[in-house]
Amino acid sequence: MRITNNMIVNSYLTSFNSALERQNKLQEQLSDGKLIHRASDDPVRAVRSLKYNTNLAENEQFTQNVKDAASWMETTDSAMSEMNSIMTRARELVVSADGSKPVDALQALGKELDGLVDAAVTIGNTQIGDRYLFAGQMDKTLPLTRQTITNAAGESVEVVVYNGDNNKISMASQAGLINPDQDSVNLTGVEAFGPAETMTDAVTGKTVTTLKTLNDLIKVKNELLKTSAVKQSNASGGAATVGGTYTGTAEQNVAVRITADGTGKVTAAEFTTDGGTTWAAAAADASTDPTTFTLTGLGVTTQFATNAANANNDTYSFRVPYSGVSPDTTWIGSTALSLISKSHDYILQAQTGIGARSASYEMISNMLLANNTTITDNLSANEDLDIPKAIIDFKNSENVYNAALAVGSKIMPQSLVDFLS
Repeated sequence: MRITNNMIVNSYLTSFNSALERQNKLQEQLSDGKLIHRASDDPVRAVRSLKYNTNLAENEQFTQNVKDAASWMETTDSAMSEMNSIMTRARELVVSADGSKPVDALQALGKELDGLVDAAVTIGNTQIGDRYLFAGQMDKTLPLTRQTITNAAGESVEVVVYNGDNNKISMASQAGLINPDQDSVNLTGVEAFGPAETMTDAVTGKTVTTLKTLNDLIKVKNELLKTSAVKQSNASGGAATVGGTYTGTAEQNVAVRITADGTGKVTAAEFTTDGGTTWAAAAADASTDPTTFTLTGLGVTTQFATNAANANNDTYSFRVPYSGVSPDTTWIGSTALSLISKSHDYILQAQTGIGARSASYEMISNMLLANNTTITDNLSANEDLDIPKAIIDFKNSENVYNAALAVGSKIMPQSLVDFLS
């Protein structure tokens, strides 16, 4: 076979370019420490790299979800611990409310218990960031409010209303469909402070969800605060005074409307206990000034002094409290104590549940951290360059390149340029 100069030159240039290409590839790998930069470098490694990076991204997202869940549950557990302290104190107050204490002492206990109810509502409205912990998925809505509603018997009843829902907040910790029972991180208001009690306001017709645990605290508080004294509140005008003894069986809102002559003397009065739907005449005793009116059936008296400011249809509003000269310590020592104990157990059960889920998420967090290490190691083994070996290969390639240049200068044919010198 005849070897021409062109064949020698072409063969040399092919080998020279191959050496230069190897050197360029090694230099590119050394620049960032990665074996592959495009799928064509190594298709098998490229596919593995995509898979490992996808797994790593998923694992990091699950890890972040678990961290968020842990933060949510830690805050919830802290709130439930505070609620546990409140119930412990409430039980202490109920146990101490025996028949040996005077009415004033029992009312002081009732006032402290009323403060505990306010504290419990505050705990129920705990936020993490701008989200309410105990509102279910309605976490932008204030979950608990103290309200007074009118029951079917026309009685004013104080309750704690729940404004959230019963839906779970889930944070996925593994691939696949989310199971709210397994992946939930929250306690709803009903789970934490329930059970739920549905009530309809006889005045507005609105049905609300209330929370039995907190309602029971209010019931006990009301019993401790029982008194026969009638105190005027929320006066809407005039100069009347309210006194007497209330003989009813529940709290009521009372309004008294007067009729006055030209001198400001009150000549007649009528009252209502149903928000103004029906009015009844009050019995008058005009033998003295101020004129005394008795609200028949309530045992409440109102007194109106002659005053030029008195005008027809001036209305006075006040609330009369429960009947009874003193709280029923027998009921407090038995029924009330039982209510508090059951409510305390309910709260402890809810706290135990969130504690168990928190422990499971801690184990999941450890597993995800181990997975992250494994995936990172696999990715490194697949993509990372063996730097010492690559440097040696690069130096060898550089030597080959320099040798090729030297050889090329010998075998390349002479040209006109070689003779110009």
